[in-house]
Amino acid sequence: MMFQRRPTAHMKLLPSDLEVSEARFKRFLKDLHTYEQRLAFERTLDAFLDVYSSWKKTHHETLKLRLVMLAFELHRLDREFQCDLSFADTPA
Repeated sequence: MMFQRRPTAHMKLLPSDLEVSEARFKRFLKDLHTYEQRLAFERTLDAFLDVYSSWKKTHHETLKLRLVMLAFELHRLDREFQCDLSFADTPA
């Protein structure tokens, strides 16, 4: 029978290279997800502002509906996003 040394409470076990690589990869995936969420929010916000600008000039109902849909999407992407959806229906 071979002697096997058991780790004791005072011995610190070091993570293996595989564990370190896996932890780094998980962190990378988390950072990538955060980046993708922020990018999706920024692109949606750009679209919202473009549609809002067009709607302010024309007050077309289709643009108003698109604004509402984009506002809901922005709120889904970032719960802190708020928008007053009571649009005045007269052109500027």
